Amino acid sequence: MKLARFEIQTGIGAAQIAAAFFFGTTFFGAMVLAAPAASAEEAVDTGPVAPRKPGVWSLTSENDMFGSGSDRNYSNGVRLDHVSAADHVHPGLKWVAARLPWLEVERTDLRQGFGLTHAIFTPEDITRADPDPLDRPYAGWLAMSATVVATDDTTIDTLQVNLGVVGPSAGGEFVQNNWHKMLGIPGAQGWSHQLEDEPGIEIIAQRMKRLGKAELPLGLEADFGGHLGAALGNVRTYANTGMTARIGWDLDSGFGPPRIRPALAGAGDFTPGTDEAPWGGYVFVGVDGRAIARDMFLDGNLWRDSARVDDRRDFVGDLQAGVAVHYRDVQVAFTWVSRTEQFAYQRGPQQFGAVSISIAH
Repeated sequence: MKLARFEIQTGIGAAQIAAAFFFGTTFFGAMVLAAPAASAEEAVDTGPVAPRKPGVWSLTSENDMFGSGSDRNYSNGVRLDHVSAADHVHPGLKWVAARLPWLEVERTDLRQGFGLTHAIFTPEDITRADPDPLDRPYAGWLAMSATVVATDDTTIDTLQVNLGVVGPSAGGEFVQNNWHKMLGIPGAQGWSHQLEDEPGIEIIAQRMKRLGKAELPLGLEADFGGHLGAALGNVRTYANTGMTARIGWDLDSGFGPPRIRPALAGAGDFTPGTDEAPWGGYVFVGVDGRAIARDMFLDGNLWRDSARVDDRRDFVGDLQAGVAVHYRDVQVAFTWVSRTEQFAYQRGPQQFGAVSISIAH
């Protein structure tokens, strides 16, 4: 029954999902200008050098304690990831990119990355040993990911593949209850009813494009952009779209701070500050809407009987606002997120926060 339901759900938007899986183009221009010499004795005067486009390590923590102050729904997420320096990628990836008709390799910065993600989902009342059958089930998700990123000055295209496990082997109970023990607070009592072990896969593609930029007084800049994406897999299947607006200094440093998907997110890369301009930062606000065909954390296991909700919402929206600041090779960011109800018996939207630190090298 579950397999049939999954096929029906994913078949609804298969054409749209496949069309959204494109690989994008991007570019951070880099040119060295040399002034002509007046004589053999005169020194050559060089102009601006190309900006650094180094690799970046990022650590992101998302927790509902930053928002609602309680453990419920999406309770906690942690991600460690690395994005390579521009064009420091496997030769096979360059070979594939050069043969994609929409990708102009000559003007595109191509990056590859990897990451490790852990996420925990819990019902509203974690003190019950026998969870409310109308609430969402307990679940843990542990995944490794491979990412490809292509950027230019206005566009970022991201393709991410997550492979992992949902269920007891993901260690959700171990992480949550040992963390609670360290803090001296009671642990969650219903983990014996969590989703069963099941291998999980997500293939996520997203294009984000800056649609406009304005110069303001005091050196400020403002821009806004739109994004379109999709995910396909037994963990999540959805299509999404939305917009983001920013105001601050040095907006060309990146497209946004890293997040754990599904999210309005950059790809974890940014251009560090220079000796002449070491600081940069901005505030941002954005919205994202998702049409959902499958969410294992609400629909339950695909291949095995498990707890699930019978009244999942087909459409979910995120409102986010935050700030990102970088100084030389370090960027820190905070994002506040309000997510609409994901199933009928959920008690209002959920608020959570995301904190990230990124270090270029």
